[in-house]
Amino acid sequence: MRYYNKLLILAMIASIFNGCNSSSSTDDTTTQPTTIESKSLEPSGWYMRVTVEATTDDGKVYIHNNAGVFGELDESSDGLDKHDVPAKGTAIIQARFLNNELDSTTEYYSDYRSYDQNTTHKSWDIVIINDDNNIDLSDASIKIDIENIKDIYRINDIYKEVSSLDTTKRDSLKIIDLDNQTVYAYNELKDAKLSMEGKHQRKFRIILGEIEKDDMNTFKMIEHINKSYKVTSFEKGFGLPPQ
Repeated sequence: MRYYNKLLILAMIASIFNGCNSSSSTDDTTTQPTTIESKSLEPSGWYMRVTVEATTDDGKVYIHNNAGVFGELDESSDGLDKHDVPAKGTAIIQARFLNNELDSTTEYYSDYRSYDQNTTHKSWDIVIINDDNNIDLSDASIKIDIENIKDIYRINDIYKEVSSLDTTKRDSLKIIDLDNQTVYAYNELKDAKLSMEGKHQRKFRIILGEIEKDDMNTFKMIEHINKSYKVTSFEKGFGLPPQ
């Protein structure tokens, strides 16, 4: 099965070089197809995307599925780097990342860490935000999901992504509802009875690996000041790290 998956990935990479199914905005006509030995087909990292769906009592549904990116990348560090994209302005509903140890004044659309194939434990702090003055979702029910992993390949300094056939990493995730000190395995999210609980900010933590004692500690939120700027940066989607 692993050999079959390897061949499938090779075929997908080949199609990317021919300009098929690429999420990169670069012009592939300037890049010649490249022959890659199977032994060199090692990813430069990976990412997954957190999605959020909020439903009000009257049945209106609001969906966020265009940021909320977390992962590992060989160019990134566990500290701030160019692949951690700062969030701006207000949002009806959105998943954002925080890391108070590094920057206590900024939320992020993406949080990439140093890529380590032998990672045994990493965590990402995430907050579900509703701070649009015109739409109050503080009483809405919410459903959180995580899209399957995308492997990232860097060829000629251009990032390409391939949807992984292996769901092991995503299936192993634990999601902590920090406001209620409740732990969910990934496969339990679809049936979790979550809501905004009268709040405009709900705190969660994503754990890769086993949960440690400190993982249950909550984190400090930042103060939202700018209420006039509307988020438009990633209306068409955001996935691969900026080049």
